[in-house]
Amino acid sequence: MFVQSGRTSNFFGVRPIFKRVFIAALVLLAIFLVWYARNLVLVLEPEGGLEIKSLATRPGDEWYLTYTHSVQLTPVWEYFRVNGANDLTMTHTVYSSLGVGLPYAPSEGKYQMSKEGRFDLEMNRPFSSVKLRTAVQAQHKLVHQGQVYDLCRLYGQGTLVEVKVEPRYRLWLEELGA
Repeated sequence: MFVQSGRTSNFFGVRPIFKRVFIAALVLLAIFLVWYARNLVLVLEPEGGLEIKSLATRPGDEWYLTYTHSVQLTPVWEYFRVNGANDLTMTHTVYSSLGVGLPYAPSEGKYQMSKEGRFDLEMNRPFSSVKLRTAVQAQHKLVHQGQVYDLCRLYGQGTLVEVKVEPRYRLWLEELGA
């Protein structure tokens, strides 16, 4: 014998509303994850399986490397602009002396003297990534959004570090493959 209680699965419409809210929340979560995964990151990728650093960035952001030139023993600042994934532009270089290994020809870019008496070479040199080998003598530092990253302290003497821009999901895929 079947007794009907008068209640149905749609009692006060709670279940259908819950389903709709749940589905809407899942869709919003998926949209957010896709958006977040596609955001660009500035990646510091050292050789030898050392920890990769990723820094949130976007097109138009600028960052720079600073180091002591190996021959002139004077400071150098190299400025880069983020254009997109695997797309950087070296916008200018600032240095304190002329000599071996430093740009000097007019074909290199447009020269100006800074207020501090330094050479400022404006250029538009494209890069897909920047590779450097850390050295205690050079004191390589990367500066991004006011934060200073001492590359030698992070990765040790003589480590090859590649600096590149890529979507965040590529890092996730690399971690899954590792």
